[in-house]
Amino acid sequence: MDGLLIGPATRRQALIASACALAILLTLALAAPRAQDVLPAVAPFMPMCALTVFTTSGIAAFLLGARFAATRLPMLGALGGAYAFTAIAVALQLLMFPGVFTRTGLLGAGPHSAAWMWIFWHAGFPLLVIVAELVRTRASDDAVAATALKARTPHGWLLIAGPAAVAILLGLLVTQMDLAEPWRASTAASMPMQPVGIGAGIGTSLAANLAGLAICALNVAAIAVVLLKGRLRLVLDLWIVVALLASFVDAALNTLSIERFTLGWYVARVFSMLAPGVLVCVLVWEVTTLYRQLSEAHASLVRTSARDALTRVFNRSYFDMQFRAACARAAQETLPLSLVMIDVDHFKRYNDAYGHLHGDACLAAVAGALARTLRAGDFVARYGGEEFALVLPDTDAQSAGEIAERARAAVAELMIPAPAATGQITVSAGCATSGATAGAASVCITPHTLIEAADAALYAAKRAGRNRVAHADASLTAG
Repeated sequence: MDGLLIGPATRRQALIASACALAILLTLALAAPRAQDVLPAVAPFMPMCALTVFTTSGIAAFLLGARFAATRLPMLGALGGAYAFTAIAVALQLLMFPGVFTRTGLLGAGPHSAAWMWIFWHAGFPLLVIVAELVRTRASDDAVAATALKARTPHGWLLIAGPAAVAILLGLLVTQMDLAEPWRASTAASMPMQPVGIGAGIGTSLAANLAGLAICALNVAAIAVVLLKGRLRLVLDLWIVVALLASFVDAALNTLSIERFTLGWYVARVFSMLAPGVLVCVLVWEVTTLYRQLSEAHASLVRTSARDALTRVFNRSYFDMQFRAACARAAQETLPLSLVMIDVDHFKRYNDAYGHLHGDACLAAVAGALARTLRAGDFVARYGGEEFALVLPDTDAQSAGEIAERARAAVAELMIPAPAATGQITVSAGCATSGATAGAASVCITPHTLIEAADAALYAAKRAGRNRVAHADASLTAG
């Protein structure tokens, strides 16, 4: 089971993804003209967004890594690496950011370290998505790719570990080296969550605009690669495009609005959370759907395993388990429990005369007739060979005898020709009831003794001439 994420996209899924993409683009169109409108300052909003991006990217990396471990598809591993890179980069950027944890930032950050980490974070994600698309295989080649990677699993995990290591190295680079300013700025203390627009009056900074435009171009290029390589055939293709569009809007609004606490800045923060969040939602949806399918398959397997393959009534294993439970309930609630053992008369002669195929059809017909005589709560099981057992909870000896007689008559009404003296297939039945009174012997409620009593009554019916019902006290009811 490859899962839904890498399965073909349905029309409904495509429509939902398209609606999300249109909503993202419409938001950009509405927010862009007013991107520089100043809104009330909410200082905790920036670290809250960064922590959300870190959490959702980490979850996405973990879930994609788990899917990669199950399928060994390179694309899933590489996408897991893209989100692992994002999680580490945003964590480092938040730690380095002046004024969040300390006035100058943690990890020995310089005045421009957080700005450079923002660039690496936003540029690295679309670049790594492009890498993921380049290592993807055609759908028809997925099984071949999975088989090939199984033989070199450690190399496959580099698709995830490699980008994570690169993010750490970039963090060390920006803190240990005195990098040149990516643009001119006033003071580091006024640095926003994004590198572009550190202070007032630099909105026309060529370097700032170039950084934002370059990141936007990378996101557009990544979208184009996904469209060319995947052609939106898979569910994953749809939602990766949505995530890239969110990343594009994040970068675009950061370029348009260079100050913190503006409309563009707030909306960009929202889309920075959406880029990893959308795929996490899809991955969780996939896990939930797969779990439901697995649960349904397990329930179906349990039902199938409890049935006899030939007669479609319950099998001996089910009888053993459920009969013990029925005995326990009857003892606990002080209720009668009846067991009827039924055997097809002269079945060996029938098999010898007509062959095993007709014998199998005969047993199936007999089982169906027995099942039709039962009430809600009763069940019939194939006990072994041509022998069946009727379990009748909360049923006294008299009622059990009546049900057994109906079962005997139902089989006789089938009019299945037989070589025996009767000329047709018949059955004999033996009844035993726990705590029975009113003329029937009292029987211990233990499963073993109840089965023994019903079996003894069955053989009493056979000795009396077959095609009849006998009770555990050996009194017979002629057919």
